[in-house]
Amino acid sequence: MIMGKKVILTYLLLLFAVFSYAQIGELRNNLSIGVNGGALYNKVDYTPRVGQDGYYSYQFGGTIRYISEKYMGLLCGVQMEANFVDKGWREEKDKGGFRRSMSYVEIPFFANIAYGNDRVRGVLNLGPQFSFLLSERDFNKPASSDAYNHNHYADKKFDYGITGGLGVELRSLIGNFILEGRYYFGLSDIYNNGKTDYYARSAHNTISLKLTYLFDLIK
Repeated sequence: MIMGKKVILTYLLLLFAVFSYAQIGELRNNLSIGVNGGALYNKVDYTPRVGQDGYYSYQFGGTIRYISEKYMGLLCGVQMEANFVDKGWREEKDKGGFRRSMSYVEIPFFANIAYGNDRVRGVLNLGPQFSFLLSERDFNKPASSDAYNHNHYADKKFDYGITGGLGVELRSLIGNFILEGRYYFGLSDIYNNGKTDYYARSAHNTISLKLTYLFDLIK
């Protein structure tokens, strides 16, 4: 998907420009590691359209964050995660409620910006995300169905897109707790999307609520 690659490249160039400019700020050296987990709501954006009720599931994994600058009151850094995520889609109940579970290893790379004090901070995460499909499983599949997505597993194991999140961080003597809402917009498709293929688009769109615990290794 050429347009998706252009979007990610443009975003990475903007990030590089922002952090290069921010090097005039106050230097920091804060390294934190921890764990995360939460709930998600997923749909697959199909063209032609497939009626869906939405897919509710879970995610969990590990997080590492490094804050390097304080510039104009903003703490600037980077954050990376490695998560296990169950995505998929659920079709409308009045049409049978077919459900496809898709298990991914998900790796987001974030520009991390925070504002606040030593106890409470607002947090913004924004960056590209890459995922690798591990397995798929069907539920409530009709005995006989001619729907393309009922009879075909994903053509593409590699998924990528842009994700962003807003949250609040509570800092304490026992560690840092972050509650965050995120949105992921898929730029790749799970099925082939050539002129002779059935779907022109088949990309994940995900809303998630995540709780992260971080412990400072270096303050």
